Amino acid sequence: RDVVVDYDYVTVTDVVTVTAGAEPTSSSVAVAADASPSSSSSRHWGHHSWHSASPPASSAAPAPSSYQAPSSSAAPSTSEAPSSSAAPTTPSSTYVAPSPTSTYVAPTTTSEAPSSTWAASSSSAAPTSSAPATTYSDIVVLHHNLHRYNHSAPNIGWDGDLASTAASIASNCIYAHNVTASGGGYGQNIAAGVEANNISAIITDLFYNGEVGWYDGLYGQAQPDMTNFEHWGHFSQIVWKSTTKVGCATQYCPNGLANVGSDVSPYFTVCNYGPPGNYANEYGSNVLSGLQEPTVQWNQGL
Repeated sequence: RDVVVDYDYVTVTDVVTVTAGAEPTSSSVAVAADASPSSSSSRHWGHHSWHSASPPASSAAPAPSSYQAPSSSAAPSTSEAPSSSAAPTTPSSTYVAPSPTSTYVAPTTTSEAPSSTWAASSSSAAPTSSAPATTYSDIVVLHHNLHRYNHSAPNIGWDGDLASTAASIASNCIYAHNVTASGGGYGQNIAAGVEANNISAIITDLFYNGEVGWYDGLYGQAQPDMTNFEHWGHFSQIVWKSTTKVGCATQYCPNGLANVGSDVSPYFTVCNYGPPGNYANEYGSNVLSGLQEPTVQWNQGL
């Protein structure tokens, strides 16, 4: 199955803007989006759909909220939409990968994958917790499931093997998709320049709230128009009904992160999903309309 890749970067200073970025040299990677805010000026590479042109005013899913950073950071401004986006070919079952995404960023070296594997639930009940989520894996799972519930998708579970593969990929400190390591067979979102303590903002404010509005008018279509795929590809992977597990890791690269600018903090995050989402001709049964639940914020459940 062919993988379609798209590269962009997100610039974060006092506000977040997005412009088209140069394509990394690696040709066998799939890009996703991730950029979480920090109080200092820095560049975060990721999917330009996070903060590109405003999505349609009305959406079948909850209207995306304005970006609220967990740390002191102004709300992002509207950024210019990419100049062009080529629609991928659509064989009977072609995997389409989103642009660069972020996930877990370890503040020191590499995040370690939990020793145990969490089983996904077949239920799409709203995630509940008797105590705030505090670990990286707990937060990743919680903030995926908050949005999956809103789209009638079963809860996703943490997978140690996917996380270990993500850690191995991130440790190379080369900002590019790699969906062949450890045998491949997973979807992937990657990001750079974001630390672990903002993982919930990445998943909720950037991947979901920043993209859900772009899918308006596409629900129920087996193969939607892919013109704006770069604007909603991360959202669709998060809520993809057939995906049951996720594993993420973040690597701090003290000697620098390849394929990004010198002003980008050297943190590389990789999130792997299994089974992968964004398969051509399978959107109608996997990306379901929202239930109009209240908009989730980055700090929910924390």
